[in-house]
Amino acid sequence: MPQQAPRFAPAPPQLLEEIACAPTGLPVPPLAGLRVLGGYVHGRIMYGPGDAVILNAGTAQGVQKGHQFFVRRPIADPGKTQPKEGALYGVHTAGWITVVDVKDTMAVATVTHACDPIFEGDFLEPYTAPMLPAPALTGTPDYEHPGHVMMADQRRQMGSAGISMLIDRGSEDGVRAGQQVTLYRETLKGQGPIIDLGRATVLSVTPQNSLIRVDWTREAIYIGDFVAIHRITQ
Repeated sequence: MPQQAPRFAPAPPQLLEEIACAPTGLPVPPLAGLRVLGGYVHGRIMYGPGDAVILNAGTAQGVQKGHQFFVRRPIADPGKTQPKEGALYGVHTAGWITVVDVKDTMAVATVTHACDPIFEGDFLEPYTAPMLPAPALTGTPDYEHPGHVMMADQRRQMGSAGISMLIDRGSEDGVRAGQQVTLYRETLKGQGPIIDLGRATVLSVTPQNSLIRVDWTREAIYIGDFVAIHRITQ
């Protein structure tokens, strides 16, 4: 019998913060666009909640007072996030900011929320409020078309329940928000039995990748571990 995906343990505000702070991925390295130039204190390069930061764009680039942006930076060693050819460039979410003053080619923003310290040089993307997916019906794990763990939330120890991870399967592969996935590892180069690591739920989906959150796990989960999508049954 198909079963509904389990309810999340944390309260909604905590879960929404987990979704917003989760890692993401890009098919190419991020462009040198909107960025954090620094602050008002000479020599300071790290910023937290309530701190003011200066941005390298203003009204001439379409920035307006009240605009919000995610603050992100490439993961230091993208090679570790690419278990197979065609994988995405890892991107860490440091937090988000709100613009409080704007000039022609420069703006000032305050740090609304910090997932981690925000650094000079971090790049910006338009902020979108996270949404909690509705539970989806789930069926049998599809081991014939597995995905892989691409990257994990760098703020937390891998293997603990509640960690957010990115996988290399998205809507083009039939994945949708609310689905469950099985996390597993092969043995003897695929010739031996699999190790069932745990379960996760898909939080959000793009055409080529999905953000998942671990519901429970038996042991540590590593980049490159396999993901079997629970195919939805009608």
